[in-house]
Amino acid sequence: MDEKFSLDSKFQWEGVFWDAAKPDDKFSGTLSSDGKHLELVTRAELVKPELSMFMAVGQVPEPDIVHGYTNNGECTLAGFKEIESPGRLDFGSGRGVRWHRFRVTGACLTGWHLPNDTTNVLTAADIIYSGINEWLPGSGAVAAFTEDEVTVSFPKKRPTVLDVCVLSNRLRVVIKIDPNFQFSMAGRSYSSRSEPIITLEPAEPKSLRWFVDAAHRFENLLSLCLGSSVRAETMRLIGQSEETESGWLIRPRRGRVEKPYLGIWVRGDSSQLATAIASWFSTPEEFIPLENLIYGTIRHSSLFVETEFLSLAQALESFHRLIDKSTVVEPLLFGQVLKTLCRFISESWGSSPIAGRLLDGIRYANEPTFQTRIQSLLARINPERLEKLIGDPVVFERTLRQTRNHFTHPGIRKKENVLTDGKGIFLFNQKLHVLLRLLMLKSSGFSEEVVFDQIFQQSRRWA
Repeated sequence: MDEKFSLDSKFQWEGVFWDAAKPDDKFSGTLSSDGKHLELVTRAELVKPELSMFMAVGQVPEPDIVHGYTNNGECTLAGFKEIESPGRLDFGSGRGVRWHRFRVTGACLTGWHLPNDTTNVLTAADIIYSGINEWLPGSGAVAAFTEDEVTVSFPKKRPTVLDVCVLSNRLRVVIKIDPNFQFSMAGRSYSSRSEPIITLEPAEPKSLRWFVDAAHRFENLLSLCLGSSVRAETMRLIGQSEETESGWLIRPRRGRVEKPYLGIWVRGDSSQLATAIASWFSTPEEFIPLENLIYGTIRHSSLFVETEFLSLAQALESFHRLIDKSTVVEPLLFGQVLKTLCRFISESWGSSPIAGRLLDGIRYANEPTFQTRIQSLLARINPERLEKLIGDPVVFERTLRQTRNHFTHPGIRKKENVLTDGKGIFLFNQKLHVLLRLLMLKSSGFSEEVVFDQIFQQSRRWA
């Protein structure tokens, strides 16, 4: 397939479609994308008006997978939700016209018919991300520079800058640089913009959902390294045969792309990047909700400063909970204390509401407090660098804790370090962002000494 599509491509295709589970039941319609949503509208049909048609939305069975053949060729659509059944019902004449509008909630894969989005039939994916072409090496070079001319050379084959295997996931990650060189035969114009292509090759075939999740995780890692919101732009998927089973994924989604800022990029050689990739994809599944909280909720949406503050505070607490399993006392000792307290409460108050409230509270009494968790995270950073980054750590922790409690427990007495004005919360959020980024980079294998200057530059952007 020669035509290239981005994840948010805009188009309108006419075609014939059918439920993958019912290939003989075909219908015609229009598949379109406005860059924000995918929709399939069926052709209008004459009907005999009935009262039940006024409540027609949701009555038509919604297929999981739909195959189609359009003026662009074959396609696979995953996930459906009927959003409207417009038309005209004329009870006087006994005639009506109806059609159906479906929102494609999953994705559209061009080029071939995928059985579904969960079957392991895909062998590789080529992905292009926004904002990283300057972060990774280019592919062109100046071959000669004289007073009369400048000669520039570009390789015919894409040079490889990284080839790493994540053993724990049995995943190969290859990064190649496409020179994207274009010129006119008359020599009147030419252009080149190096374009990194990241290829994911699992050892065994995987599903569409797996590749989408992997692409998003890579998106999050790149955002961590660059310090700005990186988004997947294009994704080409390959099956058993690249010639007969390959196509572009079209999947509009919400989020924002931020302009890269050179001063806060974390750079490393291929060895360091390989280590970070291996570490990122080797983290246990329990880390993924934290990753989605930081890079999904915060990075992909515009939040009020108060909501963003609470999300960042929650992310810091969750990060410590995942990397530090310390308790107030030894679990064996706490088990004995808990048993004694539970027996005393049950004997004293039975099944009363206060007994249930007390029992719920003491079960988590052996976990560190929010204050202890934040202090533990701050202690992981060199004291001089920490003060340079966030100011006085004692004041920082107190401000974070008191403001968090003020927002989560309305009505309590306002303490002296509580932030309430929008500007103050915004500036404090920037400190939380850089603190989280530094901790995440360290957990991904980057040393504090290597990345601190970039983190500090990020902290000064709004100072």
